[in-house]
This record gives sequence, C-alpha cells and structure tokens, in this order.
Amino acid sequence: MLGSRTSPYLQSKLVLLGCEHVFGQVPALVESLLGASVSQSQVYRSCQRAAFVADESVLDEPSAGLNQQLADEQQTVYGMADGSMLLTEQGWQEVKAAGSLKRTPHLRCTLVQLLVSRRPVDVEQLEWDLSTSEYVAGRGHYEEFTLKFEQLFPPDAICRKVFISDGAIWLSKWFKQTYADATHILDYYHLKEKLAAAAQAAPEGQHWLQEQEDNLFAGRQEAVEKAVEALGQLEQTSKYQLLEYLHNNRYRTRYDLYRKQGLMISSGPIEAAHRTVLQVRMKRSGQRWSERGSDRMILLRAAYKSEKFHLITDLFRQENYRLAA
Repeated sequence: MLGSRTSPYLQSKLVLLGCEHVFGQVPALVESLLGASVSQSQVYRSCQRAAFVADESVLDEPSAGLNQQLADEQQTVYGMADGSMLLTEQGWQEVKAAGSLKRTPHLRCTLVQLLVSRRPVDVEQLEWDLSTSEYVAGRGHYEEFTLKFEQLFPPDAICRKVFISDGAIWLSKWFKQTYADATHILDYYHLKEKLAAAAQAAPEGQHWLQEQEDNLFAGRQEAVEKAVEALGQLEQTSKYQLLEYLHNNRYRTRYDLYRKQGLMISSGPIEAAHRTVLQVRMKRSGQRWSERGSDRMILLRAAYKSEKFHLITDLFRQENYRLAA
C-alpha cells in the first residue's frame, strides 16, 4: 500500500501536485523535481486518501487571521457566493463557492480600482487590495452549502459585514435573513446588464443607459424605474420583470452610499474565484468527474486557495493517517 512504502514528505508533495495538475502529469514532475519514481495511480490514491481523512469541519473554520478580523468592529469583511457548472459522470452539476475576504487600501489609482469602485480620479485615490481570501465550496443542496459558509463567516461576527451577490433569489434571501445587520449590495454589473438589454428599446439606447447609470450613482432609484416604465417599445412581460427586479432590490442598490463609503459594488472576486479555485483544475478539456472524486478535489482546492493546505499535509505526519493508508 502507498502509505506503508512512501514517506509522509513525498505523499504531501503528491497531493500538492495532484491538486494543481492532472494526475497523469504528476509522475514526470516528481521525477524531474525529486528524482523519485511514482505512478499516476499513486498520485490519485494520495489525493483521495488525504481528502477522505481530512476533517472538513476544521477546514471550513475561519483561520486565526480571519477570526481576528471578524472580531474587530473596525474591520470590513466581504462575503460573496456564486455557482458554476462542473461536468460529472451524472451530467452537468452546479458547484457553489463562497468567499470571505477583507480589503486594505493603498495609495495609488489603477484601472481596476476605477472600474470596480468608480471613484473619480480627482478624489482621494485608493487602490484596494484583497489581503485575506478564504473559501468554502461544494456540490449538492444549497442548505448544506449555507451551513458551510456560516461556519466560515459566523452571523454573529462583530466586524462590518458586507455581502455582494448577483440576482439569485435564494442567495439574496439567505444573506438578508441570516446577516440582517450587514450591508447588502446587488452586483452593479449584473444590474447594468439588465438595463443594457432594456436600452435596446430606447430611441437613443446608449444615452438612455448612461442616464440610468447616473441616476443609480446619485441615489435616484425611482427615476430608473420611471424610465423603464416609459419604454414604450419594451415588451410588456420583460418590462414587468425588470420593474419587479428593480423594486425588490431597492434595499441593495444604494450605489451612491456605497461609493461614498468606499465599498465594492461588484461580485467580480467570487466570479474570478470560480476560475482560480475550481475551474482551472477541474474544468479542463475532456475531464468528467465522479461525484466522489469531484467532492474530494473541491475540498482540496478550497483548502489550497484558502492557505489552509497545511491542515491537509499535516495529516501525513500523524500515525493514525499512516495506519489508515
């Protein structure tokens, strides 16, 4: 068995490489880097065993650094969640990922900062840096997923809590009910996409869209709704759905206030996290995962990108793990 013949050090490196690369590519990397000979099946078994033995409840706990931020009322911590599709042997299934992150300011203005915060160049120039990012991810029913997130980001945390999400109804309801004292923000670019579609029914679409953007950034939400209502060429069902959407999300479209407070208004970080945490390893050409295999790789990737991989590799030095292997 692998556990009885392979050192804890080598096993930890096999899991690390297997978490980053297709299993079949790892033996050549190990030979080149360590001068050791391993098989693809050894890499696979190491990853499977590590994920099987790992305590998922411990991995879902906030790190010591994040705990300090959550317990500091002067800190602002963002929570975001989103879903993407993963091909399994049972077909395409949704994988939900959520992140808890803190941002710290640096003096400098960049294009990214302007696109995200839309802060005018002649005002105090700040570039926001993601100083802490920790993730939970999983397949299955959303109620199981919300429990994982609430373990990472406890509802009773005393920091300033800010939640940004797209138009998913279950997500906005959960955030609002569970974190009632938080600031809730609708991803601005998700809203702008809907307004851009409606703008096609306006005589001067781009001008109309710019007017609505100006209204939103000035806190004139009702003016946006009236402008949509006045679109005579917009199909009635589409108009009704957009007006209902705008009305239901009034409580989280105060972009004028968010900008004054220096808050993000985009859920881009969690959308990017789906690529960097999950898809870069699990959505390559020709890949199709078993449900068990996908669940275990999702666990490893979330731990790796949350800088909690030591909780995985530390297992190899434990006697009970070596006996289990």
